[in-house]
Amino acid sequence: MYSELYEALLGAVSPFDKGVSDLRIRALPDPGGTRTRPQKTAAVLVPVLDKSEPEIVLTVRSASLPTHPGQVSFPGGAVHRKDRSAISTALREAEEEIGLDFSEVSPLGFLDRLDTISDYRVLPVVGLVRPSFVWIPDEREVSEVFTVPMKLAVDHSKYTHHEYVHNGTTDITSSLHWQGHMIWGITAAILLNLGSRLRNSRLER
Repeated sequence: MYSELYEALLGAVSPFDKGVSDLRIRALPDPGGTRTRPQKTAAVLVPVLDKSEPEIVLTVRSASLPTHPGQVSFPGGAVHRKDRSAISTALREAEEEIGLDFSEVSPLGFLDRLDTISDYRVLPVVGLVRPSFVWIPDEREVSEVFTVPMKLAVDHSKYTHHEYVHNGTTDITSSLHWQGHMIWGITAAILLNLGSRLRNSRLER
C-alpha cells in the first residue's frame, strides 16, 4: 500500500513523460530573440525520506570544488552522454555523491525546470527514499549531508525574500537558515516550487 506521502508527492509532481525529452534539446532563441536556452543541461534529485515526519536530504558542496564551493545543494550534476534521461542523471549523481543506491529510491516525477545564470537548465527529479538509507558522502564532492523537515523546507513563510536585479531583470531570491546552514539560490527555489505544487495539489482535491 502506498503511503500518504507517496500519494501527496505523486499528485504534486509532473509526469516523467513531460520532461525526459528536454534532456537533449540544444539552445534555441526565444521568440523575442533576446535570450537563448542554456547550452548545458543538469538534473538534481530531491530526496524525500519516507518517514511519519518527512525530511529532505541536502548536501554541502566540498570547499575544494571549482564552482559553488561550500553551498547547500541537492545531489546532482551535468548530464553525461551515457545518461538515458534526466532521471538517470539524477540517480547516478545521487549514488556517486551520497551513496544512494537505486534500490533505495522511487523516482516520482519532475518539478519545474530552472535556467541558471551559469548557463544550465536544471531538471529537479523528486524521489521517495527509504528511511533506513544511510548516506556515504564522497568527500571529493560533498563535505556534509544533512536533513531538513519537509514541512519547514517547503513553507514560503519561513524564508526571507529579497529582490535583486540581473541583466536588467528584477527577480527574487529566497533563503532559509537551518541548524547553521543557509539554504538559498536554486536549492531554495526548488524547495519553494515543491511547496507551491503540494499546496495547489491539495486545493484541487
